[in-house]
Amino acid sequence: MTKYVTAMLVLVVAVLAVALFVRGGEVLTALAISTTNSTVATVNITASQTVCSPTVCYDADDATDTIHLQGGDQRYVKCNTTCNAPNGWGYIRNYTGAIGTSGADCTPSSNLDCYRNASCQNFSVVNTTAQLVQCTYLFWFNADNTTEVGTWTGNIKAGDIGGSTSPTSSDTIGLSTLLAIGVEGVLAFNSQTAATNETTNTHQHNIYNYGNVEIDFKVNGTAMTCQSGSIAAEYLKANLTSGGNYQASYSLTSALSGPDTGGKFGSTNLAKSSTTSGAPVVNNKVTYWGIGIPAGVSGNCESTIWFAAVLS
Repeated sequence: MTKYVTAMLVLVVAVLAVALFVRGGEVLTALAISTTNSTVATVNITASQTVCSPTVCYDADDATDTIHLQGGDQRYVKCNTTCNAPNGWGYIRNYTGAIGTSGADCTPSSNLDCYRNASCQNFSVVNTTAQLVQCTYLFWFNADNTTEVGTWTGNIKAGDIGGSTSPTSSDTIGLSTLLAIGVEGVLAFNSQTAATNETTNTHQHNIYNYGNVEIDFKVNGTAMTCQSGSIAAEYLKANLTSGGNYQASYSLTSALSGPDTGGKFGSTNLAKSSTTSGAPVVNNKVTYWGIGIPAGVSGNCESTIWFAAVLS
């Protein structure tokens, strides 16, 4: 009896031992048993490309799609776009812009045909991934146009911290012909003696081309009104040579006409101003004037002379 009982106890112990180490048909060891366990998950997230909406360029002073240059001065032109960076707009490093006549990203050799902006403005935040971008340019008065209304192309790109650049966003804008002439304010003949004519033209007067095309100029004037009497317009004569013969020079009239009529004045052609960088070097023409004084006039005399620019 004792032996039987002992054998049964051994058998129970053996069964319990198997129950501890066999679970679901899988043999476990004491070291593999745990209430928790883990594994590592990995993924490689690549940056999505920034994309900018179509650019819109306009004359900032009158909000039109044609640039109206300012004679002898500068004109603001702006180009806007909205750039969307799926990784967040903080991922953008910079915005760059260019506007030129070439239709592609221009390389400025002068202000005649290309302007660049290496730090366009983050104008406003649209949302967490998008920004309104604005590139501003100051156009000089001599910017090129190839026809009556030339075409310039504005481009904007976004560069990100990963070194990638967005596709170019572009727009075209017209640029008008500018006819603009500048003259000195006073043509002073100083003191003269009545009933005499000057023999040579020595009174210098400068005329400037403040437009973006080559021009000729026309001129007319009124009689000089004096404290006593008057001096007819034709007593004022001009040419392009300092000390040139007064009698053989061009006589001012009340009708607007080209001073080179009959070859008495000389060429009135004025080339457009040019520049390689910065402010333009303005082209000018120096004219020389003389005056005749009829009998019967005295005191201070004054008249008005008009100069008009025309296409060459």
